[in-house]
Amino acid sequence: MTHIIIVGGGLAGLYASILAADRGAKVTTVFKGRGGLSISHGCIDVLDRSAPSRSLGSLPDHHPYQLAGKANLKDSISKFRDLMLRADYPFSGKLSKSVPILTALGSIKRTSFAPSGIARGYLNSDGPIVLGHFSGFRDFFPGMIQKRALKAGITIAKVIDLPLLEPPDRRDAYSTDYALLFEDSEWREEIIRMWRPLLPGVKRLGLPAVLGFQNHSEIHEDLEDSLGIEIFEIPTLPPSVPGLRIERILLRQAQALGATLIEGVSVIGRIDGRSRGKRVAGVVLHSTGRTIQLDADVVLLATGGILNGGLVAQQDHRIRESVFDLPVLHPASRSDWIGLSLFHRQAYASAGIRVNSHMQPLGLDEKPMFKNLYAAGGLLAGSDRSLEGSRQGIDLATAYCAINKALR
Repeated sequence: MTHIIIVGGGLAGLYASILAADRGAKVTTVFKGRGGLSISHGCIDVLDRSAPSRSLGSLPDHHPYQLAGKANLKDSISKFRDLMLRADYPFSGKLSKSVPILTALGSIKRTSFAPSGIARGYLNSDGPIVLGHFSGFRDFFPGMIQKRALKAGITIAKVIDLPLLEPPDRRDAYSTDYALLFEDSEWREEIIRMWRPLLPGVKRLGLPAVLGFQNHSEIHEDLEDSLGIEIFEIPTLPPSVPGLRIERILLRQAQALGATLIEGVSVIGRIDGRSRGKRVAGVVLHSTGRTIQLDADVVLLATGGILNGGLVAQQDHRIRESVFDLPVLHPASRSDWIGLSLFHRQAYASAGIRVNSHMQPLGLDEKPMFKNLYAAGGLLAGSDRSLEGSRQGIDLATAYCAINKALR
């Protein structure tokens, strides 16, 4: 049985863990902290274009999508949707078309695949939009959403104040607080009773994305059936409940398939001296008071980019890869790392390690450095995922490609 160590607990790392375990590998997934799902919108962005699949061919040859290939992107999304469907959290969408949705700040963003609760809020759907306001909820501002959406040509008919029971009384309420309250069926019944007389004539209601964690589909259906209206969720500011739903599903499924998860450790790579430096031997885990050495047949790095700890900016103007100290492609001058404004391309965001079409990290000679080392996700060079709107698509496609190559 092949033992694979996956370093990283974000979307790419957890998804790769499930793929590897499902193929019969022994999987150990190690990570220092939470990945980016808790601050994501909980959708799958492929490319910020009206027709993402048609735009893939225009990307540079070194872009992660080009290296992984369109077939791996398509298959990875299909597999991801199957995983979510089995957990009763279905996604809808098409690779050939992205659709506009509202954000918590009132801006309009395009995404390719969204959970059904968010997908009901696609702005090309029919029917006037009404927003619900929860008093005391600090991370959702429907008045601001209404004003900014109007500037983008989206009319929101009105905002309705909707009362809630028992929000925290000694601190601000977070989206996770409300999500847990909505899991309580008796609490939900009382909410429905209070809301029903406040919603005459409303056909389509937008709410902050707080309608439960584990039982979201049941809660969503219960509210729609009881109130007789269509309800859609709008992703909130972090912590993101839709992102946390995905994280919980992936964690549960990875563990159900036998993957071992080790959280809260720093990871340093080990080279196999017996292979004349052609293979990695595994990793060393460092935590408070102890050190653990793990041997592996394969190591996959899914540690993220410079904002996630996979890449570390140093005072000597060098960006260092954090596990094996692999060569990192980045601008030589630190003054060139940042664009002129937030709306320009940020060079640091495209920094990363170069890989081949097997997702093997390359050395300065453009040849694979180690036969059994792979990488995926935000660690890879060649894309500004935020500017492109390609973050989750790259995570899925490159993780899928890496596991296929590593366990072939």
